[in-house]
This record gives sequence, C-alpha cells and structure tokens, in this order.
Amino acid sequence: MFKTAFVALGLALIGTVSALAQEFLPPRIDFDGDTKTDMTIWRPFNGTWYVIPSGNPSTPIVQQWGAAGDVPIAADFDGDGIFDFAVWRPSNGTWYVLPSSNPSAPIVQQWGYQGDVPINGDFDGDGKADFAVWRPSNGTWYVLPSSNPSVPIVQQWGSPGDIPISADFDADDRTEFAVWRPSDGTWYVIPTSNPGAPFSQQWGAPGDVPIVGYFEGQRGADYAVWRPSNGTWYILPTDGVTPMYSVQWGYPGDVPVPDDFDYDRKTDIAVWRPSDGNWYIRPSGNPSAAYSQQWGVQGDDTVPVSGAMGPFR
Repeated sequence: MFKTAFVALGLALIGTVSALAQEFLPPRIDFDGDTKTDMTIWRPFNGTWYVIPSGNPSTPIVQQWGAAGDVPIAADFDGDGIFDFAVWRPSNGTWYVLPSSNPSAPIVQQWGYQGDVPINGDFDGDGKADFAVWRPSNGTWYVLPSSNPSVPIVQQWGSPGDIPISADFDADDRTEFAVWRPSDGTWYVIPTSNPGAPFSQQWGAPGDVPIVGYFEGQRGADYAVWRPSNGTWYILPTDGVTPMYSVQWGYPGDVPVPDDFDYDRKTDIAVWRPSDGNWYIRPSGNPSAAYSQQWGVQGDDTVPVSGAMGPFR
C-alpha cells in the first residue's frame, strides 16, 4: 500500500484516504463469504492478488487480475456479499471487475480520467459498490450509481490538495461526500441524510494519515488519524459517549490497515510492515492478545477496502 504515500501521491501528488466505507459496519475485506476479514495483498509487477481466507487460511487464494500501473480496489460490485477483485486503470480510466457471482463474465466500465482518484462506496444505498472518481483539479465527485447508472451523480466537494474520503458518517447506510484537508487537519462532510447542512470537524495535523473506522462499533463512522512520525493512532469517536483517545501502534514506514479482524463489529488497529511483510494486529475484543501474520513482501500493495484508501506501498 504505501511507503507513507497515498496512491494519489503517485497519481496526482494529493494522497487518498484510508477511509473505511462499509456503512454502519467495519468493512471486512471478505473474499470467501464468511463475513470475516481476509488478509489481502496485490503484487504490482504481475497484477496478482494473494489472499489468506479466514474460513480456510491453509488454502490461500491466488488470482491474477490487473496489470502494472493499475490501482487495486476490493469491493462488492455485484451485491452478493462477497468482495470482488477489481482494478482501476489510470491510463484509460477504466474499471475491470471480476464479479464473484459470475467470474466468467468480467465487468468493464470506463469511468474517470487519468489524474482522477478512484473511489468506491455505496452512494445510492442499494448494497452494491458504485463506480466513482474524485477529480483533484476541480474537487468534483463523479458517481455512476449502480441503481440508476443512466443518471450519474456529479457533486463538487473539496479543493486541490484535499484527500477524498468515503464513509457513512450519519449512519443512513449511504456513503457521504467528504474530504480531509491536510493543511489544517479538518474533515468536511456533506451528510446524505441532510445535504443542506454540511459540517466540518477538525481532527488531525499536516502529515497525518486520515482513517475512518468504526472503532466503537456504533453506526456512523469515527474520525481518526495515524501519525507516521510516531506510529500513533488518534481516534475521535462519534458515539457521544467515548472520549477521544490515542494508541501507539506501528512505526514510521508502516502501513495502517484497520479492519475488523476479530469479527466483533469494531474496527481493529493494525499495520502492515513493508520491510518484513508482517501484519501486526491489535484486536479490539482483546487488545492484550495482539498478534502478527507474515503475508506479503516488500513492493507489494495492501489492498484498499475502499477506493478512497488507495493502495499503499
């Protein structure tokens, strides 16, 4: 995923976010359909996915899908509850999806242009990932909703230099238009439940990595950042009860990979270390029982759950 640089830094020097967008639940990148997180790596030089399925970890899934220069994205485009292998190709702005429900019939959709940031989220609330991009040059979102692709959604929200974020902040099961501004550490959100009342939240500082998760298990995403300089997570829960807190987990050069690894409906704090390919996981259900798993090698990408995450190296 990243050597402390987002995919958009590689594409347009802006960065993209580690936003976890699966509406009111942690995302659980799930290729085997058991509703539990699978550790997933994409190898850029050969376009191959390597997955440790939680249901049968002794039998890894290996799938070639994509080419060098592509952006790997994991999401459920066909709505069957299983994540699909997908890539977005910057050179032609095309999405290539291998649907789990019918892998013999790949989906090819041109949506976006070189320089755009690919983002997937469920903007129309139909339970399927939509094709979407955010354009850094004009701060505009272009969404092809799966429920009505003949009527694209175009929304200006953000400015050059912002980081697009895909998450459900108002707990209405739809992805919001949101950005995080590195210059002042402020989140700017258009809530889908009340788009006429945008709001902002200052949380983070220049150099941080914005991360949206469901750390307390409530509906509605929390604000969080990971600070590469000291490996510390700073979390601002939105449940109205839990105070802000911080957790030191990781080192400079690590990659934040939060997800629900222990299946307790809460996002776990985790990092992937490119230098040794190890995942270091602090399960929310039992933080004292942290563990590691070697999966991947230097040069691999950890795969974003949301297109807004970007692949980090």
